[in-house]
Amino acid sequence: MTPPNCSTPYPARALSGAHRVEQWIDAYWRSGDLILDGYDGAILKMTEGGPGYFDNKTRQEWAEKQIARVVNRGLGLQFYHFGRPDSVGTEDDARAEAQSLLDAIELVGVEPMTLHYQDGSTAAVWLDVENDAPNLTQEAGLAWLVAFCEHVEEAGYPVGLYTDDSWLTTHATGDRWPDTEQVFTRAADQTFRPIWVARYGDGPTHYPPNLNKYGHNVKVPNFYLVRRGAPPVIQWTSSRIGGTADGRGHDANLVYLA
Repeated sequence: MTPPNCSTPYPARALSGAHRVEQWIDAYWRSGDLILDGYDGAILKMTEGGPGYFDNKTRQEWAEKQIARVVNRGLGLQFYHFGRPDSVGTEDDARAEAQSLLDAIELVGVEPMTLHYQDGSTAAVWLDVENDAPNLTQEAGLAWLVAFCEHVEEAGYPVGLYTDDSWLTTHATGDRWPDTEQVFTRAADQTFRPIWVARYGDGPTHYPPNLNKYGHNVKVPNFYLVRRGAPPVIQWTSSRIGGTADGRGHDANLVYLA
């Protein structure tokens, strides 16, 4: 599916050679109603941890309302799951968390958009892993990540990862290239999973972020940089174009598309 064009042009729209660069908002239920002016799409949090998170009426109603607003404006839509391998950390636990995301997608009845990124990777949904997990071995952490991704991908939704080199090195790969390749290459068809990283610029008044001063490569595994290049999705601010109706936090992201 080809991502839609931005409905409202925003100032100083980024260009990157032959690639299109879009700006997407990401948010979760505490963010309130999104202001979507200037955005090309939204990545919405659907679930966290195991079954039951989306049973909360407030969370479900928020998601359904924001999805409707995004879709009605013709913008792109993706979802993310906040992973909790720090909780149980087994492969069965990973599959249970993955199924909770799939169940939520089925409940809202709207398919996430698969995007093709400039580094050759694809994603429709994202796994966010950032909590410290002192009791998780690297072997267990690696197996957890792969089990989650494969369970969701078997249902037809390619997965990307929101994380950083420090988390992956500590809890999953040990900076070993073969293990890192397992995370970012799908065993079933050898296609690529993207990485989404946070890399902030000078401040909320600067667009795009000063990536020369604050290089986005700092948080990316060496394997990814060498084999794929720069990360295709960069979370660069929490207070720029658009946002939320009640002024609560959100994040803006530069998305580098093929």
